[in-house]
Amino acid sequence: MPTDAATAMSQARENYRYLAVAQDKAHLLTLKNGASGYNQSLKRAGIINEEQLALLTDELESVCTTWHALRS
Repeated sequence: MPTDAATAMSQARENYRYLAVAQDKAHLLTLKNGASGYNQSLKRAGIINEEQLALLTDELESVCTTWHALRS
């Protein structure tokens, strides 16, 4: 696990690229939950703060919204 916020956030964002391979909504949800759990673990470990977690969460939601838009 990374020890600084910048590296942690970069790695969290790398997880988002896996959402593009979701085969359906259920698969997307599974991948989203995994990425969200990783982000939460960074916060619990004290590597990122609440504001940074909120930013990552917003970015994750945006990626999921894009996935849905591309498949509608």
